[in-house]
Amino acid sequence: GVVQAGHQSFGERDHDGGGPVRSERGFTLMEVLIATSVAAIGIVAALELFSGSTRLAGASVDQTRALVIARSVMDQALRRIDIEDGSETGEVEEYRWNRDVVTLDATLGRGDEDDLGEEEEESEDFELKGVSVVVSWTNAGGIDKEVRLSSARIMEKF
Repeated sequence: GVVQAGHQSFGERDHDGGGPVRSERGFTLMEVLIATSVAAIGIVAALELFSGSTRLAGASVDQTRALVIARSVMDQALRRIDIEDGSETGEVEEYRWNRDVVTLDATLGRGDEDDLGEEEEESEDFELKGVSVVVSWTNAGGIDKEVRLSSARIMEKF
């Protein structure tokens, strides 16, 4: 056939004798499908990262609240002049707490003799009190969680 300037018919060869000439005006269907698939995978991955970070942030908020409550409950016991042995429970919003106070053995962790080889005597004026607090809650996923704090205080005997 006759070739007109700037136009080639389908099936004609370009001037160097190579394959058929194709118009370069757009993308093929396969290129569009691949690009769409890659974009969809990227979007799904980004959404998974976002939801994971949101879940971790929620867990962090829950644990921080529980720690603040545990610290407050412990401070209420430690600031008293006389701490009585026993247990106490309570609730703050969806958090449940339990505080235990016990008299500890002051000789725990040391020998019967001091560095000079003399026997140590138990104090008549002071005692060691142990305070432990457990705060528990159920997270958004229905899993039970808890935070534990423990401390000790030397108390004057009354």
